[in-house]
Amino acid sequence: MADSQMNKLLTGFVFLIIAVIFVGILAGANVDTWSKTVVVDEVIDISSARLGTTLAINPGVNLTIANPPTGYKIEKCPLTSITYGNSTADYTVTTDYTLSTTTGVLNLVNTATVNNTISNNTYVDYTYCSDNYLTLGWDRTMITTTYGLFALGAFGIALWLFYSLYKDSGFA
Repeated sequence: MADSQMNKLLTGFVFLIIAVIFVGILAGANVDTWSKTVVVDEVIDISSARLGTTLAINPGVNLTIANPPTGYKIEKCPLTSITYGNSTADYTVTTDYTLSTTTGVLNLVNTATVNNTISNNTYVDYTYCSDNYLTLGWDRTMITTTYGLFALGAFGIALWLFYSLYKDSGFA
């Protein structure tokens, strides 16, 4: 095989490997950069909010979720898609509880709905931003587009080099 053909073959494989790497990055290595994290059924124990041995609730007790917004996320990326309740029913925001989307602090309201269960386990679902999340939509679009275009470009160069080798070999 001539040196130029060997160079084309090696360069084609290098570009193919580069394309696969970019596709791997695009497929999920940094998915938290452009996708929010969803939490389902995070358990919050409300026993500290109970008044003695009764089922009544002390609304002054602060309960905190596991992933409250911090730093820039307090203003740029508060909690979203919040659902809170027990194992049988969802509670109504402001009627049965309040949750600060910027601090992650939950306060129960002393209502019949909240008091109707003996279980202290309640469940919250929400969506939050990871530390790497890009808050601007165009940032997320540019990252995914850049990886995708580089992958397509590398695949195109590799295919062109392989086709060139195929054509030079006399089969085409």
